[in-house]
Amino acid sequence: MPAALRVEDRDGGVRVLTLSNPGRKNAIDGGLLAQLDEALARPGPVRALLVLGEGEGLFSAGWDLNELSTYTDGERLPDARLGEVLDRLMRHPAPSVAAIDGPAFGAACELAMACDFRVAGPGAVLSMPPARLGVVYSLSGLERFRAKVGDATTRYLFLTGRRLGADEALRRGLVDVLTDAPRDEALRLCAELAGNAPLAVAGLKQGLGLLAARERSAQALADYEALRRRSFNSADAAEGRLAILEKRKPTFIGR
Repeated sequence: MPAALRVEDRDGGVRVLTLSNPGRKNAIDGGLLAQLDEALARPGPVRALLVLGEGEGLFSAGWDLNELSTYTDGERLPDARLGEVLDRLMRHPAPSVAAIDGPAFGAACELAMACDFRVAGPGAVLSMPPARLGVVYSLSGLERFRAKVGDATTRYLFLTGRRLGADEALRRGLVDVLTDAPRDEALRLCAELAGNAPLAVAGLKQGLGLLAARERSAQALADYEALRRRSFNSADAAEGRLAILEKRKPTFIGR
């Protein structure tokens, strides 16, 4: 069976994206990447994204090496499309959570780092092997790691190519939560995120993206300030204030 991305929209606005590539440890290829790009662009009331691998004890073995072997000099580098899709994931207004239940190598590790949160199980193993494969990684990919875990851990990951177990990954900040049931915990986190005000969450993600950007244009800063002003006058802001006063759970509508 070819690689595929299984998309499931659950109650509460949680969209589950499952990497599926039977027999190849959910390896990522061009087809699966195109489906991920389409799923991220698909409309719908999405308030949180959950990314996981099909099968117990699996996330993804990374980029399908068979596709790397087809590259010829002068063509677009095979990881260029990966960077574009992961940028789209990071720009998505809904927060994303990766449930790492097993190996997350190469492109799969970068996919996890592109998510807002990473929940790992005791069997999680993270690795970036380009130095062992003889290839130089993209600047955008290196920056994705450096922005999340700093220069020292990025150098350690990429220059050694070592495989980091769950405990070391947690200690170095590559994962946020370590639990015996990563999928269940990741789904609970998604439900919690989806319960917050969508406009506020999307705006906060945009602001954090601006802080991480190398350059911030005057227009981008003005747009963010306008977004802040709209949020203070939104129906969700009024609902949030009222819910606190009435000591109840708020019901946000995204307006």
